[in-house]
Amino acid sequence: MPSIVHYWAGCPKSTNSKWQRFLAIVQCCTEHGWRNYLVWSKMPDNPALSEPFREAGCEIILLPRSRGNFDPASIWRIYKLLRNLKCDIFHCHNDHTSPLIGAALARVPVRIWSKLAMSSHYENNEKPKGLHRLMPSTRISCFCAHLILAISDKVGSELIETVGFNRKIKTVYAPVDYSRFTNALKGNMQQEMGFEQSHIIITSIGHSVRVKGWDVAIKAFFEVYRKIPNVRMLLVGDRTSLEYYNQLTRLIKQYDMEDNIKFTGTRNDIPEILKSSDIFILPSRSEGMPGALIEAMAAGLPCIAAEVGGVPEVITHGNNGLLFKRANSQELAESLIKLIENQTLQTNLALQASIRARQFNMESYVEKVFNSYKSLLNKDKTT
Repeated sequence: MPSIVHYWAGCPKSTNSKWQRFLAIVQCCTEHGWRNYLVWSKMPDNPALSEPFREAGCEIILLPRSRGNFDPASIWRIYKLLRNLKCDIFHCHNDHTSPLIGAALARVPVRIWSKLAMSSHYENNEKPKGLHRLMPSTRISCFCAHLILAISDKVGSELIETVGFNRKIKTVYAPVDYSRFTNALKGNMQQEMGFEQSHIIITSIGHSVRVKGWDVAIKAFFEVYRKIPNVRMLLVGDRTSLEYYNQLTRLIKQYDMEDNIKFTGTRNDIPEILKSSDIFILPSRSEGMPGALIEAMAAGLPCIAAEVGGVPEVITHGNNGLLFKRANSQELAESLIKLIENQTLQTNLALQASIRARQFNMESYVEKVFNSYKSLLNKDKTT
């Protein structure tokens, strides 16, 4: 009976697509008689986020996240844990370098790293300099892993271009629960935020960190509002960076938009919020594979997204959505005005978006990942 450790490192805050795909993989492994362990940094406040894993026969283990890329204490913790569990498969999703070193030292037969984002250099739109050009953390993670599951072709190609290891890299798109979003009912978000039924709701889902580009969204919204005063905007997600959040609130105040732009914080009713919206925007400066965008497409919304990372693998401009250049608030504003003023375009983009979103299904994801586990296990037994 193989044992597998799913290394999340953080802690879930909602039943989002990431939470769902972890649970789906755990359930699949359990169905095949495998022992499952899930590593979080702490227990979630909401028991509904942990109970389904326990019901699936998964043991939850709490370990602190690594402090920096090379943390001896983290390496030692992971080494001891995996040795004690006699782990056969270690699948690392976040906080990768120290845990993968620990797994390598523990001689875990199968070590997998899911690469979920572009590099920090890409996120900051800069070229690495000096020692950073060697990308030591990424290089060592790739060396320690037997397989790297890139969340998009763009993430995989960046790895190959910067550190190599092309034979280890395989693209597996992250899934969404299509039916959860397409079948959702309209929520009461408009009433909750003090908006009127006649208002056009523009929604962005992420969290308050610079890479998510909410400052770009606010600047674009102000330009749209000056021409179409009936618009309102929702920014849905956690206040992750208080410094950046305060910058956003100052920007909103500068534009005198406090009544027209609302932060919702973390929510568990994302499908209902999307169904209550008219347009979805993704203004990110970087995206490995935009789960929030695919969810909005599944909900049947016309979408506008920044042309970054894996986004062009989801949206074909003018067919199932609109793209704009990274951090270009003026271009985003122009796209929003164009979309709002063209009902036929809205309808056509929404229809094609819904069709495209079906291709990012949970069943395909689980099958690809589980088959990767089995293939590497069988390979280890024959070597």
